[in-house]
Amino acid sequence: MGYYLEDILTGERLPATISRLSTEEIALLDSSNRFDFEWKRQLQFEIYGLHLEYPEEVIGLVSLECQPKNLAIEIKLIANAREHLGSKKRFDRIAGSLIAFVCKKSFDLKFDGYVYLKPKTSIIPHYRQKYGFRDTGNCLFLDTYNSIKLINEYHEALNEERPTDD
Repeated sequence: MGYYLEDILTGERLPATISRLSTEEIALLDSSNRFDFEWKRQLQFEIYGLHLEYPEEVIGLVSLECQPKNLAIEIKLIANAREHLGSKKRFDRIAGSLIAFVCKKSFDLKFDGYVYLKPKTSIIPHYRQKYGFRDTGNCLFLDTYNSIKLINEYHEALNEERPTDD
């Protein structure tokens, strides 16, 4: 199945995909006012959208920068669409799926699952508790072990090899 979202009302699993967005798609999302932040300001980074397969709509975004010198990927910005925030959200697993995608990309690039971000102070406990990020004082990071845990939780593999902590 790959990535899926869970409908909070029905418990149904809905297939989702993650793909890199074009400049035109980002402009459309910015004009829709469905997301906080001006994503066109992230164009120097790779921007990916989490899409529901049906109906086809982007409901989560992540921008990232691959950093070969650091052997890591930095998550520059991550967000759910406004209608999928807080108590009014309909789907669960949006941010977790996007973070797991970045972890998987880190393994693909031979960075051993290392991912980091520089979050707002108020959300640090959430990232630590829900996703297993560790705090270095100036950023939060995921190591090999925690990246594997997230991939296993948020990505269902079908006949594809998973990273292991050997």
